[in-house]
Amino acid sequence: MIISTKTEYTVRALTELAINSADKPVSISDICKNQNLPVKYIEQLFRKLKQYGLITSIHGAKGGYQLAKEIHNISLKHIMEAVDENYVAPFCNGKDEHAHCIGLPCGFKELWDEINEHTENYFDSIKLDQIVARL
Repeated sequence: MIISTKTEYTVRALTELAINSADKPVSISDICKNQNLPVKYIEQLFRKLKQYGLITSIHGAKGGYQLAKEIHNISLKHIMEAVDENYVAPFCNGKDEHAHCIGLPCGFKELWDEINEHTENYFDSIKLDQIVARL
């Protein structure tokens, strides 16, 4: 499993948001400046986060973004689901169960499914407050 750039940048941006948005919204430009992230890319990712319900936006001169949920209720799995549709690699997709087996009967599907389940559970156990605490 490889953590995508989408996930890495989103986690960095959300930790910055979590640290600095307690009393006021934070602009994307401030987040990107502090984390050395590309503004246009973060704008795209924040649209997805907003649609997923992880952040809210405040319009106006003193506007910006804030977390929509408590920091301890946002998991790494939620973040990955919001921005990276391919965050868990499907070894056997169920449609063409022999795609990776080159036409031979595949005995690995249950193993791959179990690995994916454990991976998802692990990502769900890591909360944004734990990530922030490591900084």
